[in-house]
Amino acid sequence: MPRPSAPKITKACMPCRARKIKCDAASIGLPCSSCVSRETTADCVLSTRKRRTLRGRSTESRGALPEDHGLIPTPVSHSRLSHTHSDATDHSNTTPIDRSIHASQGGSSHAHNSPDPLGIHLPRRPQPDLLYMNILQDTVNKSATGPGEAVNAAGNDDDNCLHTQIRGWNPLLQLDEVDSEYLTKKGVFKLPAPQHMDAFVKAYFDHVYPFAPILNRVDFMESYRSGDCSLFLLHAISTAGCSYVPIEVIQECGYTDRSAAHVSFFLKAKLFHDFQCHGGSLPMLQGCMILGDIVPDHPSDRDFHYWFYNSVRWASRLGLHNTNARPRNEESQKLYRRIWWVLHNADVFYFFVNTQNLRLLATAPPIEPLTNDDWEDEDLRLLSDLLSPITHEQKASLVAHSELAQIFGTLTKTISSEPQQDMQRVMQPLDKWRMSLPAKMTPSDSPTNDEMYLLEVLTTSYRFECVVCRSLRRGRWGIRSEDVRKWARDRFRDATLELDSILKKVLLSGIIKKIPTTFITTIAALLALHIESALDSSQSDIARSMARVSIQFTMLALNQIQDTPAIKRALPAFEMVLSKNKLYPSSLHDVAQVETHGPQEGNVEDESVHVAMQSDPSFPQDINDQVSFLGGDIAGFEFFDRWQMEQLDFTGILR
Repeated sequence: MPRPSAPKITKACMPCRARKIKCDAASIGLPCSSCVSRETTADCVLSTRKRRTLRGRSTESRGALPEDHGLIPTPVSHSRLSHTHSDATDHSNTTPIDRSIHASQGGSSHAHNSPDPLGIHLPRRPQPDLLYMNILQDTVNKSATGPGEAVNAAGNDDDNCLHTQIRGWNPLLQLDEVDSEYLTKKGVFKLPAPQHMDAFVKAYFDHVYPFAPILNRVDFMESYRSGDCSLFLLHAISTAGCSYVPIEVIQECGYTDRSAAHVSFFLKAKLFHDFQCHGGSLPMLQGCMILGDIVPDHPSDRDFHYWFYNSVRWASRLGLHNTNARPRNEESQKLYRRIWWVLHNADVFYFFVNTQNLRLLATAPPIEPLTNDDWEDEDLRLLSDLLSPITHEQKASLVAHSELAQIFGTLTKTISSEPQQDMQRVMQPLDKWRMSLPAKMTPSDSPTNDEMYLLEVLTTSYRFECVVCRSLRRGRWGIRSEDVRKWARDRFRDATLELDSILKKVLLSGIIKKIPTTFITTIAALLALHIESALDSSQSDIARSMARVSIQFTMLALNQIQDTPAIKRALPAFEMVLSKNKLYPSSLHDVAQVETHGPQEGNVEDESVHVAMQSDPSFPQDINDQVSFLGGDIAGFEFFDRWQMEQLDFTGILR
């Protein structure tokens, strides 16, 4: 007898889903062949999905949740918390890690629909990209501006109705069973144990967030502890925190070193971004900005340009550049302003990383200057284990970076459009800004007096002054005046000396392992500049000798942070260049020998280790490939301009 017709089925039955086996219920109906063969036809049913309701949850109600042994519920597991009351006894016999793995399986196809507490007061609707949608939206907005409260109310109803229709026409991406199974096998739904995940979050907020405060910390912690946080954002935060958590945490999470953990979290975040299945527009923007500040130690097509361009795209969709489109909530306005200024600063500074880059926000409308009042008032009494109070120095750091970005943006525009300007007058705003910086960032009444933030801002300013003066000295922007070139050479020398002084201060104070990525990559850029000076035959003997001395302690600084992903990949290339040009021992393992014996009298080059100009088998093949062009005459250090900077990350990532 033919099997009776079955309703349209597009998913596996519950037994097949639990066993992770292929189900043919979609083609033959229920019961499926697998359940028939196991004689479990009574259990062959489809899972019922309960529609979620968005409701606020207070601290007291969160305390009433079932005991989870400290497990951080993912949005997948959180959707099943309502079903765990009857299973509490079974769960109590499993470890947090086992339960996390169990919670990450199944149901992931709708994980992206998890409610976001920020959605209560932040507009999650992207701006329409189609012309007719913009026209319709403008028409609705215009109708809502009529006189009288009744007209306004009607206009708001029409506006909401239009947005409801738009959301209905453009539903969120849905993961099918194949995609869900693929992501599950990749482990993207798995998080470290709760205590380790807390360590990554704390490291991020202590060492990364102060320099790019793009989150509302209290709102994030509420979503993090309730299980509603975007996994894409969590993996991005974990990637950034890898450089600062204790190495014991890295190893207890199952990784051999920081690089392995860095790659794992980065690839998981990348997968979530590719599928665009987890989080709204704001978490996607925030995650992209965090990943854009990270220098991977492995080859990847997702470099900082990629993440920055995507950040600008998400920001424009959210309307961060449009003050009229920003939320009315005061805290949200502050968050949006900070995010926009971080993007603005990155847009200016990326231009200095590589002057061939195009500025994406050059024509953006002007925005109000950032102030110390653009941070939320936080109640951290219940969050003190993970969050520390925001200090005056941390707020002043972003304000100072924003002022510096404006100065350099105006400076380059003036030099490029009016090359005959008096350079000393052009540089006056930068000099005045530096003189006022200590009083702004470290006031006498400050209870913390953390000098690291002042040193980091000064480092950024001197770094890009070196870039500008080096470009002027080399005739960029059509400047051919010998007086200007001489002036630029003197300013360049003074800026590098200031950087050397700051680096020595950081080394002696023992805070080099706490410095942000911007400072770390500045050390690499400073080393490249010293190499250029040491190999420049036009420099005086004393200048070249001083450059050699600077190379020694700059490499010593890199040795202190050689396990940092931002340095790990560039360091072998530096070692090869230095050894082949007889400027430094061929490996950092020889540093101790050099420091013990000290420089010998006579020609320093004669005492250096001689390395042939062919590929060195002791270095990885990718390093040999990257510097294969070094066999020629590099006395002029022309390869400094032709080097794939974004691959070796000499100049690094700036916000």
